[in-house]
Amino acid sequence: MEFKVEFTRKAVKDLKSFPPQVQKAILQECIKLETEPFTFKKKIRKVKGVKFPCFRLRIDVADDSFRLFYGIENNIVFVLRIVSKKDAETILKAVRKIDFPP
Repeated sequence: MEFKVEFTRKAVKDLKSFPPQVQKAILQECIKLETEPFTFKKKIRKVKGVKFPCFRLRIDVADDSFRLFYGIENNIVFVLRIVSKKDAETILKAVRKIDFPP
């Protein structure tokens, strides 16, 4: 089954705030989400306490770690936010309040 990846405005803004090396790594992971958004067993976790199917993808680049939050509906993967690990808990509270799909 093929999926289409779409970025929200906030996700695009988040992506642009990172250095080019990090952007490249994040986009490579997003390409993998198009074929199967559930295959990274140790990298993907389902987010609890959210009204819609929401997941968190861990992306490790050099010595930094980032979190990509996404939801799935009708074969579309909506990338909601992309943040560093230290900001993930704060953003998670905001993700729980998002009306889905965006």
